[in-house]
Amino acid sequence: MEHYMPEIFWHDRKAILSVDSHPVVKDGAYRIVTASVQREVRIWRFEYEQCTKVPSKYQLAVTFLANLVGHNVAINEVKFSPNSELNLLASGDSDGRIAIWQLSDAPNTAPAIDDLPPNKENWVRLRILNHDSEVTSVAWSPDGRLLASVSNDESLLVHDVTSGKRCVTVRNLRHFPNGVTWDPKGKYIVTMSTDRKMDVIDAAKGTRLRMFGVSALPEVTIGDVSLEHKVYKLFHDDQLMSFQRGVAFSPCGQLIIAPCANLEIHTREVFGTYIFKRSELDSDKPFAFLPCPKATFLIRCCPLLMTLKKDQENYSGLPYRILWLALTKDTVYFYDSQHPYPIGLVENIQYNSLTDAAWSADGKNIIISSLEGYCTFLKLTVEQWGCKVFLVLLLFVTFLFPNSDRYLFAFQIEQEQAEECPPSPQLIQSKKRKPREKKNKGSAPFDYSPF
Repeated sequence: MEHYMPEIFWHDRKAILSVDSHPVVKDGAYRIVTASVQREVRIWRFEYEQCTKVPSKYQLAVTFLANLVGHNVAINEVKFSPNSELNLLASGDSDGRIAIWQLSDAPNTAPAIDDLPPNKENWVRLRILNHDSEVTSVAWSPDGRLLASVSNDESLLVHDVTSGKRCVTVRNLRHFPNGVTWDPKGKYIVTMSTDRKMDVIDAAKGTRLRMFGVSALPEVTIGDVSLEHKVYKLFHDDQLMSFQRGVAFSPCGQLIIAPCANLEIHTREVFGTYIFKRSELDSDKPFAFLPCPKATFLIRCCPLLMTLKKDQENYSGLPYRILWLALTKDTVYFYDSQHPYPIGLVENIQYNSLTDAAWSADGKNIIISSLEGYCTFLKLTVEQWGCKVFLVLLLFVTFLFPNSDRYLFAFQIEQEQAEECPPSPQLIQSKKRKPREKKNKGSAPFDYSPF
């Protein structure tokens, strides 16, 4: 894993609230989008170039592509559509407006703004979608034609972005919903809110199918904290200072990974992440709890599925490994679905709080934004994490066996022997920053707790 932090004024030193990566990687070049409190959306390209003085090393090269103007207030989230043919982008702001942008083949004729160079790409505004209040999170459907959005007006809306038609309206959803994700299989939409709830919603009808907020948990020991058998509130309250609660589905759709886990045990607080299994959504409790020393607020999954490590435990029972990161305000923790503890961590990469993260489509890069106004890049060697599994074939198996909630087969398309997984935990620190001592507010050490 390599760490890069280019000293670029991404948004003129203003806080960056959101970052996302385009679903297509072409010739080793990646396209990303950033948004900030500066009211502008900016498109960038980055790639790695070989150093002339040290050929064995590579340097990060970032190129400005476009500056999109159309918002009057801070932009809370930006997301590329997974449909690369449509080439769409959604940006939601604090006024309740969602702008849908589309990449046009027509030449750009707009003049350059201020000190920015002319746009190299022509992104045109396709349409505007509206909430009554601040848009907090957006999520695309698997086919990239529908957009789900949640807002401070306590609603969930689903729009067909090609026509502008509103397909689903859910009013009085929750108090301040600020996280939404769409099931890769298209069946569910999952939301999280500051009133300590997670809802599973029918994506086609908008009806609430399941709610997770409180649960009777069994007696179990988490590190040095003993959990009594009683009813607990599962999630952190509105005192958690985060711009979003980034719940996520795994790429295969078999797991829902929820941040903001918070168990109050007497005078202690145990933070972490919950794992919910698709096949066990009728249960009133999560499948597993992964403790963390700090409060997590965002989950991002690697788009690749990996083969299992041989002769090692596999607490999830899946026939492949899912990789994901959990973001806290100053640390990135890496997990997988095979090991019940972090397999890596990165800390001290920014002075100010982290805000968002994006995983590139090929799984080789992670981009992390912060209130400091900079983006951090983590370059990964995917082969270190295992051999890739072909997701398309897995989805085909599910199509052939629609009544099965579990994948029965995994197809390995890279037969070469993978390198060993990085040691656990793996600590990556920026050389320019000294580790800061943090007081542990009663959180437990890492320990797996199946419920």
